[in-house]
Amino acid sequence: MSFQPPGYCPNCGEYVGEGAAACESCGSCPKTGWSEDSLYDGIELPEEAAPEKRESRLLGTVISIGLVALLVYVFVFR
Repeated sequence: MSFQPPGYCPNCGEYVGEGAAACESCGSCPKTGWSEDSLYDGIELPEEAAPEKRESRLLGTVISIGLVALLVYVFVFR
């Protein structure tokens, strides 16, 4: 079944008004495809990008713990 405005674009999820020839947000139209299969395509990060975020989060946690330990040492043992 093909998408017919008004409704939400099956490609990007933005509202498409009645009588619109194409989605104002992503440009999808009957020629390029309103395909329901394209819903949410391409919004996931590539597999190799995920570990970098995790390493960054781990580094931030280690630095935070180190700073707290330094503050405890300075204020308790001096």
